[in-house]
Amino acid sequence: MSRPPDFVASVMAARDLVVTTAHQHAWRVEPRESALPWYCDLYDGTPTGDIDPAPFITWVCPSLRAWRDASDVPQLDVHQPGPHSDLGRAVARIGSLLGWTSGRPAAAESRYVYTDPQGIIDDALRRRIEHWPTTGHGDAGVPFPQLWSIQVTRAGLLVDSTCCWGNAAAFDHQIGLAIDLADRLRARR
Repeated sequence: MSRPPDFVASVMAARDLVVTTAHQHAWRVEPRESALPWYCDLYDGTPTGDIDPAPFITWVCPSLRAWRDASDVPQLDVHQPGPHSDLGRAVARIGSLLGWTSGRPAAAESRYVYTDPQGIIDDALRRRIEHWPTTGHGDAGVPFPQLWSIQVTRAGLLVDSTCCWGNAAAFDHQIGLAIDLADRLRARR
């Protein structure tokens, strides 16, 4: 079994996690014991053939699968705004009508688009979603760790991050954030 990177191993030791699956560039870790089963898939982003993927970390809680039809309002969805989102398209359209050359002014930018009809995310949780630990070594070329998305899907509650590779504090932050979200969602069911 392939050994996980040091930043993963340090969080595993602190949180009593075990590797349940390992490949050359990917690992799955799970808690040794947990009231709510979950796992975390980590991929180091090593290029394989024709694709050059970015590293990613996905936390998954399968027992919190979506129970509604796809046509219903999402139970929970947090993602980055942009041209791929409804908000991004609406802002770009309004911006073009107002003559903004960039599509939207800086003041109109929001860090994330939130769909939270159950009120799971309060102000304190929103701050944790929007502010992640940095790499700490001051390398301007390394992007800051950040949330990519939070979704309740048919696979379960998913919490995806980007730019966390090599950052134990950001990986631990993601796990803690995801566990808190899962506990809140479970309490509302």
